[in-house]
Amino acid sequence: MKYCSLFLLIPLSLSAQTPQTKKVDLMSICMDGPIEQPLIIVDDGFCAHYLEKESQSLIKEAFLATDKGISLDPLKCLENDDEVPLLLKPTDKWKIRLYASHSYTTYFNSDIQLSSSRYNVEIKDYEWAERSSREFFEPKTWKQEGNNPFQMIDEPSNTFTVSIEKNGNEFFLSAFHPKFLQEQNQVKYMKGTIDGVEVDGVQALNEPFDGYNQRPGESELVRNQNTHKQMTFELGYGHRFKLIDTKFGNLTYVPSIAAGVMVGENYSVMIKEGQWWDFDEGKDKYGVQGIGGSLTNRVELNTPKERFGFFYENKLSFYKQEHGFMDGTQKYNLGYMGNSIGMKFMIYDPKNRKKRIPAEALRP
Repeated sequence: MKYCSLFLLIPLSLSAQTPQTKKVDLMSICMDGPIEQPLIIVDDGFCAHYLEKESQSLIKEAFLATDKGISLDPLKCLENDDEVPLLLKPTDKWKIRLYASHSYTTYFNSDIQLSSSRYNVEIKDYEWAERSSREFFEPKTWKQEGNNPFQMIDEPSNTFTVSIEKNGNEFFLSAFHPKFLQEQNQVKYMKGTIDGVEVDGVQALNEPFDGYNQRPGESELVRNQNTHKQMTFELGYGHRFKLIDTKFGNLTYVPSIAAGVMVGENYSVMIKEGQWWDFDEGKDKYGVQGIGGSLTNRVELNTPKERFGFFYENKLSFYKQEHGFMDGTQKYNLGYMGNSIGMKFMIYDPKNRKKRIPAEALRP
């Protein structure tokens, strides 16, 4: 490293006449300005370094007046002009966001295997339906006996997500509350046994009432639903891309991938053999039903500093399910497309917190 120096020499003939030492104006000297007293100046790179430091102090003051978290490296007197004497490194800190939305979910058809003491069949192209419970968003539902406004958090198919993000890298935990059940009035191909009778053909899953004429091998599967305590928990990663950034806010796109588990408590019902108004019921023990993952695309419209925003999210998910059915099990591949609309909140962002800057930090 090169050391810089500046020598200020007063001629001997004048030193005796100088009554007192005066403050030296280095800026005037280095800028070739007028000097009040005669001096002999020997500059070994000092002025270049001093002027550079002064200009950089102005830059430092400008950055300290912002909340962009700019860090300045110590100033160096460098040997080579090609080297950069000052490095400006943008820094970022972890931010925490909360997302809350209502989800509109479409479930894809798939083959399903149902095994129990009465019902052992494979059904082709089995259909699930969404139970949205959107009526709980309506005030008239809140007024009904046993209901209240806070049920809108749990009853509809909502999604809540907490994320932490730094330098555009976002890690998140999401909790999706799906509600899906057997679509009514299905007529499907099924093969296996029902109450010990061989079946191999197309028939209704739940035969309509036909005057107490239940025939052997007739399917009377009244319900098969995953609605109570049904949740999907996922951990994921995404990256934030600002598409538009203005003083009024920004438009941000966030693609992500996640993996997780689905938990729930299946409930299934069949009409008893030879009966019409008596039922066999099966209630699955609450627990993990399957594992899978999701691909997600989210678009956010944010206010300045992202304290608040609205977003739309599209999610494509696939879960391999195996859980209870009556007194047995059921296996199927659950695929669904979720479309969510909701609000986001910035829970913590260091840049949005006002900090007092010590006066000495503003001095060069």
